[in-house]
Order: sequence, then C-alpha cells, then structure tokens
Amino acid sequence: MEKNRKQIDEIDLKLLNLLQDNSRITIRKLSEKLFLSTTPIYERIKKLEKSGLIKQYITLLDPKKIERNLIVFISINLSKHTKEVVEAFEKAVARLDEVSECYYISGNFDFLLKVYCKDMDAYHDFLTDKLSVIENISQFYSSFVLTNSKLSYKFKL
Repeated sequence: MEKNRKQIDEIDLKLLNLLQDNSRITIRKLSEKLFLSTTPIYERIKKLEKSGLIKQYITLLDPKKIERNLIVFISINLSKHTKEVVEAFEKAVARLDEVSECYYISGNFDFLLKVYCKDMDAYHDFLTDKLSVIENISQFYSSFVLTNSKLSYKFKL
C-alpha cells in the first residue's frame, strides 16, 4: 500500500472511502462531497480501476435470504505439496459453487475454505459428492459458524 499511497493523493483516498461505503454513489454526488467537478472524479475513478486499486464492484447478498444458512470453515491438508498438486486442488475448488473463499495458508493446514450451504444435509452432500472426491486431500476439519459478530470488506485508508 505504501507504494500505491505515493501514487494516490488525499482526494483519491477520500474517493476510495466513499466508494467503499457505497459503490453505487453517483459521480455527481461524489463531486459534491469532494468539491470537484464530475469530469475529474470520473477520470480519478478510471485511473484507480486501471491501476488495480479498485478490483471490482459487487453486490453483497444476505446468505440467509437465499437459503445459505450454514457457514463452514474447512481446514484442509494435502498429501502432496508439489506445484501441480496445489494448482490442481485450487482449480477443483474454484469449480465448487459452495466455496466462497479459498486461501493457501501456512501453519497446521494447507488450505482454508469458507463454504455456504443451505443446511447440514446440503453440507453432507457437498462433502460426500464434491470435496471428498478431490485428489490429494489427506484430511480436513470442519468448523461451523454459530454467529457472525463482524463482517466488513472495507479497509480504512
């Protein structure tokens, strides 16, 4: 970030914070809040997108309202750690709709997955039909989310 901070100024930081709060805010509203005309705001946003600082715009859904009531973190160990095995595992996991996040991690496990399922029956089906058939998984452990006390994708800039 320090390298990127040198490439962006205070107006860009304010702009990024406003966009993190509401990515649907209009350029006109942004220009009013930042005391600039719409053209420079538009150009700054395009510059931030092109530089990769803004990766994408998303709509966050309430999982419970789409019947994804069960959240599970799965810690996974692989039996082999070659580049080919790791890449094959990552490709297989990328095809699983239930997996929302996949991290290659250090420590006691090799991967950490965040999985959303309708209920325990759906999770059982996911394990039996999808996860357990992926090659080179030596063991996995499931941790079930009881409550969520914080969920944020906003970075303080």
